[in-house]
Amino acid sequence: MGFKFTLLCDLLSKLDDCKTAKASTAARNQNPDIRTVAQWFSRHERTIHHAETDKVALLSCMFPEKRTDRVYWLQAMQLSRVIGRCLGLGSSRLSELNRWQTPCGFDLGGCVEIVMRQAENYIPAGQELSVEEIDRAMAMIASRCRFSGPLARQNRTAVDIEETLSKLYRRLSSRDAKWLTRMILKSYSPIVFPEQYTLKKFHFLLPQLLQLQNSFEGALEMLASDPINHFPPNPDPQSARSLSMIALQHMRPRPGIKVGRPDYYKARSIKHCHQMANGRRMSIERKYDGEYCQIHVDLSNKYSPIQIFSKSGKDSTADKNQIIPVIKESLRTGLPGCKFAHRCIVEGELLVWNDQDGDLMDFNKIRRFIPRSGAMIGVDNDSPPQPYEHLMIMFYDILLLDTDVCLAKPHRERRLLLQKVAKTIPGRAELAYQEVLDFNRPDSYHRLEKSFEKAITKRWEGYVLKASDEPYFPIYSTAVDHMFGRWIKLKKDYIPGLGDTLDLALIGASYNVRDAPDLGRIKGLKWTQFFVGCLLNPEHVKEGNALPRFRIVDVVGRHCMSIQTMQTLNQDGEFYARQPETFEGFHIDYGHNALPTATTLFKHPFIVEMLGSGFEKPSGARYFTLRFPRILKIHSDRTLEECTSFNELLVAAEKARAVPADELEEREKWSKCLKVGSGLDKYIVRSPSPEATCSDTDEETNSTSFQIPQATTASGESFMDVCPLIEGLHEDSIGKDSHDRSCIGRPLSPLVYTNETILPTEDKNPVLGVSVFVDNDNLPSRQHSSQNDGMIASQESLGFSCPMRTTSFISMHEEHRQELQETQERLLERLLVPASSKQKRKILPQSPLTTIPIWTPKTSLGSFTLPRIDDKSSNERESCDLVEFVRCLCSGESACSLQQSNPHAASQGTVFGIVLFDPKATRLGKEMHRLATTLSSFVHAGKSQLFSMGSIFFLGSSMLERDLRPGDLRFCLRDTWIGIGRDHFYGCLSWNLSKRCGDISIRQEGLQSESTRCGHGMTSEPARSVLRTPWIEMTFDETAIAVLGEYISIEPLAHVLYN
Repeated sequence: MGFKFTLLCDLLSKLDDCKTAKASTAARNQNPDIRTVAQWFSRHERTIHHAETDKVALLSCMFPEKRTDRVYWLQAMQLSRVIGRCLGLGSSRLSELNRWQTPCGFDLGGCVEIVMRQAENYIPAGQELSVEEIDRAMAMIASRCRFSGPLARQNRTAVDIEETLSKLYRRLSSRDAKWLTRMILKSYSPIVFPEQYTLKKFHFLLPQLLQLQNSFEGALEMLASDPINHFPPNPDPQSARSLSMIALQHMRPRPGIKVGRPDYYKARSIKHCHQMANGRRMSIERKYDGEYCQIHVDLSNKYSPIQIFSKSGKDSTADKNQIIPVIKESLRTGLPGCKFAHRCIVEGELLVWNDQDGDLMDFNKIRRFIPRSGAMIGVDNDSPPQPYEHLMIMFYDILLLDTDVCLAKPHRERRLLLQKVAKTIPGRAELAYQEVLDFNRPDSYHRLEKSFEKAITKRWEGYVLKASDEPYFPIYSTAVDHMFGRWIKLKKDYIPGLGDTLDLALIGASYNVRDAPDLGRIKGLKWTQFFVGCLLNPEHVKEGNALPRFRIVDVVGRHCMSIQTMQTLNQDGEFYARQPETFEGFHIDYGHNALPTATTLFKHPFIVEMLGSGFEKPSGARYFTLRFPRILKIHSDRTLEECTSFNELLVAAEKARAVPADELEEREKWSKCLKVGSGLDKYIVRSPSPEATCSDTDEETNSTSFQIPQATTASGESFMDVCPLIEGLHEDSIGKDSHDRSCIGRPLSPLVYTNETILPTEDKNPVLGVSVFVDNDNLPSRQHSSQNDGMIASQESLGFSCPMRTTSFISMHEEHRQELQETQERLLERLLVPASSKQKRKILPQSPLTTIPIWTPKTSLGSFTLPRIDDKSSNERESCDLVEFVRCLCSGESACSLQQSNPHAASQGTVFGIVLFDPKATRLGKEMHRLATTLSSFVHAGKSQLFSMGSIFFLGSSMLERDLRPGDLRFCLRDTWIGIGRDHFYGCLSWNLSKRCGDISIRQEGLQSESTRCGHGMTSEPARSVLRTPWIEMTFDETAIAVLGEYISIEPLAHVLYN
């Protein structure tokens, strides 16, 4: 009897029709796909579970992408030729079939349907094609390909592909032939099965069985065994729970069939990770950058007792046979010390070890040791393996030990058991690095942060957090918590702003038909992938005596950008597209042979900010480029000369991969960056705009992009309706209804751009002979010095009469002017200049600490308090302090005062401010965001005029605990502030009102001119800005504070030379 393929095509076609229904409002309450699948299974349940139905064949046709053991060696180009010959197409119908290669909106399956509809096949009743026949044909075709799995190749036969497929296509309707074509290409896109629900409707235990035995054959064999074969396929929910607990006692992994892997969540910040840990005791394991291995040992199989499965589930034992002797030695198979009698399953990571350096090597080195189905791929430009380089295995979990199903044990027990089973062999076989942290401890947040700082500094890929008291899969518990049994991945590039970012040029594009179905909602789609180029001759281009010469180093597609970015590139790129054969604007060469060919070049390349998870060496290349690249946004105000050149790319990659010489200093710099993201309570992202488009795509999988809801204030007001904000933290705490709210009549939120790419690693020692600070012990910089409350004995040598214990900002209230003048007069009297020359005193500058507004939030040192708010709470008082600080910063008196210490900055319309905060008591990111919001609301409300440029520097309050004189003229020196930056700098908020016209604008008609979009100039008519909202940039370059010192010498007075 069998199961008719046309019945499966009915389901696929109905799911395809649901695309429109899913865009409706009703789809928010119930997914139309779920309803369609439920109705289909209800209609055909008897046929599906009939004894003559091959259930493996049906599931293989439903989920062709899961048959990783089958490789057909039929890509779209080869398959189209075969189909053309199978159907005997003439030249006109053949050209119609080949339209899939152009941006026509149809894939190969769609073109097959159009061509066959012109002459439909006659299919007699009872002669319909079954899924069993299709599955047998596909198994025969896969058996001829060497890239198929060993079991798939066991029954290899001499098969004629055209004859085999011809028998299938001639018995199918045009509609069903479309779905067969997509099945052969292993992608039903644009439709996607609701996988878990579909498997559960097939049999309520099937999702759990596939976790234990990740193959349809193995899972269905367990379904056919006692007592599970007596269970109904779809019982009521209460019975299903009871039957599941009974079935677990009989479900176990089997050597030779890969075990599935647990789900995991990505931590978007330290705070997000801490929230997901939710007070549990967790194992924090180092995430190694290698190849996943699941090792099955079956001592009853004398010919091949060890099998190694890759992450995809394919049996890769033959390719990884070099590591098998090490595995045998470590597990002591066949030796007296072996801890198992028959079988064992362990997990590990395959890495490359360097005996000479005593360390692990980069991921790209592994391809020199591991062939792919017997062929070495992508090693043409790699150096051959050295005698001191070899493979090693890093074990990190055990899943089965004889009859003991370790999957059900908590992780801490599995780890202890693994230590007994696997013997460590230095440089050959070891256990993964592990820390254990109880997140119920009060200091768990701080411990996690410090541990992650260490991981980043050591250039580790990241961490994987596993609950110590939870099993491998959540099916072994009745817990209903969605976090139960899920791992947490914590990586630097998952945290907004902490990844490796570069400004790169997109110089060309091409169309890839495999990506087109997933981009169907983009109207006028012309390109699906874009070519990243780096200048080879930047110096000659800047001099204007040579054409730009680019090297194409990478290609980015739909998984590397948001839909909005893809749409912007397609729309704007149309105006600058040129044919490579006739275009002479610049020259290009390709970095390696594996890169596709650009079919279009852009007269004015797009300048994009690109984020990556470190750097990697592409297959067949001689250089490093960003790993898992994602486009954050398109820059309209930058030129080609500002992009990363090819030499700069090599330098950036080398710097990012090298372990810093001064690890302590590096950890402190990453600590500052982590504090920014971790201080926010919510995720806040930039909203898309015509010229600033951002994305947050998944770099490791082809899954749907992670989307962050809109942020709201504590009162529920939306920050995101008009302008974007700083990127921050946890998405779960954000209300869903924030999209529908308007911010009319409320202050606009600041446009905050986080720039964390400038993190200098070199130690810039100040030239100043005598430090301004007397307390100058060789302690780690920025150390909290709460224990140093005593006075320093040598303070008299510099004439410092008393330590500075409190700091106030300049208040513009009339009642405080008298107090302010008296304070400044006392400070001026303490200037270290001769008192005999009044004329000389007039020309000397003042110390910036006496002219710049200073605010001290939440410190034990106190902050300036207004008399009329004494009766308010500490939070209200602090809020008033912040308002006064911002009002002072925006005042004309502040600018006049700045002329006495920083005349050049004052002449440029710049103002400065300083925030002294206690890092232990105050979250830096939260404080910066609060200050930026207050600053923006002041301007929007018209309370004050914001100067065109300004910077607010965040310094550690430990600066106040050292003995200093604020009027000391050495605070006028640039070298002094460089030293202060090294010891106390945490971050900087700066704004530039001139950026508002070039970066965020609303285009009234059409597109901007080419010169404006590419940054080669500005149009004569400025763009209409989105109200008056300052562009605020968040930076962490400690050298930025050097602008507070405008002099290089006091006697004689010598000013810093400015261009």
